[in-house]
Formats: sequence, structure tokens, C-alpha cells
Amino acid sequence: MSTVLVVEDSRSQRECISHQLRCSGLNVIQASDGVEALDKIEKNCPDLVLLDVIMPRLDGYGVCRLIKANPETRNIPVVFLTGKGQQLALFSRFQGDRAEAYVSKPWQPRELLATIKKVLLNANIKFDRASADAWTEYGILNLSTVELYQSHADAWTKYSSQIIKLYDSSLAAFEQALAIEPSHSNANKYRNRVQTIRAILMKKLEQTKPCKVCDYYYGKDGINCAVHPAGRPQEQCRDWELN
Repeated sequence: MSTVLVVEDSRSQRECISHQLRCSGLNVIQASDGVEALDKIEKNCPDLVLLDVIMPRLDGYGVCRLIKANPETRNIPVVFLTGKGQQLALFSRFQGDRAEAYVSKPWQPRELLATIKKVLLNANIKFDRASADAWTEYGILNLSTVELYQSHADAWTKYSSQIIKLYDSSLAAFEQALAIEPSHSNANKYRNRVQTIRAILMKKLEQTKPCKVCDYYYGKDGINCAVHPAGRPQEQCRDWELN
């Protein structure tokens, strides 16, 4: 049974699509935005990603570029789900983002299912050994995505966890490149730069925490938050938002 990751920020549309795919015999996992989608791809390695274009935090174009640049996920097919007003923009970017197909909103169930099954049938998912250049390019793309987040005035208080994770992904990519080709100059240069920047940002994160209790749920030693051990409270909590 093939697994499809449905990425759509509208809960009603996401549930509707997921129900239609399950009824056709597909296994479905869901994500509500681009950041969550990348996390689900890393953990589940789906057979196909059905990707909305306009989403908060990270849009479909950005997600697709990261999927296709990552040597471990580049062969996973992507189908864009687009509104009519997005089609012309999509057409001009289609080859650059290397998606396999797109379906227009409002979608027709038969067209959607036929497109997904056709793409799955033609998919050639293989996990070949990537070059040092490919890993380096993926690391650089992660750094470019960081710049998108940092362009926001409230980037550090609102997107700190995403920024750190992207730096970690880029660092891991440069390490992969150097494992293949230890003398790769670009990978070595970017790795050293990212290590320095990440160390500075982690120190900044420690300084911007509103209270020391944040140490407990930020991930150190696997200990839950001392103030909210059961998880995020219903009302807005500044501690959670900063981390």
C-alpha cells in the first residue's frame, strides 16, 4: 500500500482529501504546513507528497525545493495542489521546482486520484549514493531558507526552533559531503561557518528565555516542562512560543 503525505493548511480540505485517498486504498499521513511536512517526510519517507502551494511558515515551493535537493528524498514524487490563480505562476516555476504534476483547486476526486496513481506508477524511487556536491548544494539551500525566516522582524521569537533545525540540517548535509570527499572546500567552508553561527544563536537563545524553567522542556535530558508537564496550556504561554 502506497503512503501519501497530504500537506494542506485548511483542515477541512486536508481531511476531505485524506478521506478520498483512503477510500481508494492509499495510506495517508497529514501535515498542516511546510515545516511539519518536512518533519513528516524525514520520519515516514512517504511514496508521494501532495503539496498545497500557499501555506504559513514555509510555502509549497520552498518545501518542494528542499525535498528535491535532499539526496535522501529527491526521488519522492511531488504533486502540487493549486488554486486557479496560482496556475500561471506555477507553470513558470514548474520545471525549476521539479514537481511531477499538479492538480487545480477545486479538485475533482477522479482527476486527483488518477494523477496520484499515474505519478506513483511512473515513480522511480531509488536511493543512490549522492555526491559531495549534491550534499553541499542541499546544505546551502537550507541556509537560503533560514534567510527567509530571518527576514521577519519577529524571526527569533517566533521561528527560533525552525531556524535552529535548518542550521542543523545544513550542518548535517555538509558533514555528509565531507564524509564522501574530505577535501571538499565548499563543504568545509560552509560547515565551519554554520558551526560558528549556530553556537552564537544557541547562546542567544539561552539569553532570550523568559525563565530558567525553559531548560527543562527545551529538550535537555528528555525532561518535560516543570510548569506544564502535560504539554502546551490552552491559553497562550510565552515560554512555549519562544521555544
